Amino acid sequence: MAAAPAAPPFVVVAIPTFRRPEQLVQLLRSLAAMHDRPDMAILIADNDDRGRGGIAAAQALVEQGFPIPIDAFPVAEPGLCHNRNALVARALVHPRMTHVAMLDDDQWVDPDWIATLTREAFAQDADIVAGPVLFEFEGETPDWNAAIPLFRAEPHATGPVDMLFSLTNALSTRACWEATPAPWFDLRFNQIGGEDFDLYSRWKAQGLRFGWTTAAVVHEIVPGDRAQLPWIWRRMWRVGNTDTMVAWKHAGMGRRGWLVARTLLMTGAAVATAPLSLRSRLARIERTGRIIRLGGRIAGLAGYGWREYADRS
Repeated sequence: MAAAPAAPPFVVVAIPTFRRPEQLVQLLRSLAAMHDRPDMAILIADNDDRGRGGIAAAQALVEQGFPIPIDAFPVAEPGLCHNRNALVARALVHPRMTHVAMLDDDQWVDPDWIATLTREAFAQDADIVAGPVLFEFEGETPDWNAAIPLFRAEPHATGPVDMLFSLTNALSTRACWEATPAPWFDLRFNQIGGEDFDLYSRWKAQGLRFGWTTAAVVHEIVPGDRAQLPWIWRRMWRVGNTDTMVAWKHAGMGRRGWLVARTLLMTGAAVATAPLSLRSRLARIERTGRIIRLGGRIAGLAGYGWREYADRS
């Protein structure tokens, strides 16, 4: 359980990056523009061990007098979990660190982002407190966005919540990480994704307290290649994979039998009622996405996960 700090918080902002130097600079500049920020430092783990464009971009800002200390370093082992684990290990070495905040390199923050997260963490007595990610399309927002949940913020009100799903735009205490054996992010999810949901599932089992605030806002760009239904279907399939793989990992034998039965029943019901959505294009898109995600769950039961992050060449 979180407790009031004996000293003011010191936040380490941890950012994994891979070949997005321009977007990383936008994120860093938004961090520098924050109001009422506590003592803090920034860690950047660059998973492009050859080009290291993220490191070069961060160093250029430091040379220009960037107001927050930055430690940018390479991570040779490819994959999401290797990169995040390297960030956590580096953060725990910092003697003053009280909290870790995670962001992605294609995001940027509102001016009161970290002040709001730290205030709400103590107000809610939360071990982990998170906020919404608002997605912004490069072009016009597609009409199907209303039918697909991928680019929507988690639908919570401010206050304690039972569960969280994304580690981007989340603030966690040092004690969370120190009480969790390394590697903090399970390497089984290294090229698949879902590593944050898996971590949250372990933290929930440990009895850690989750909180939410609608006022700590992070923005994320949706590039044109992701604003296409073929990409959406692949992501929905992968989300289905990781949904089931995480649930299977944390379920006992009895629960695993129920997980199989429930997944098959939900898939059968979705397919059987699919003709009801034929009259509306958005209803067809919503139902197609649901069936694809359920198909991904069935594949996850067999241990298959689409390696969305495998191509790092």
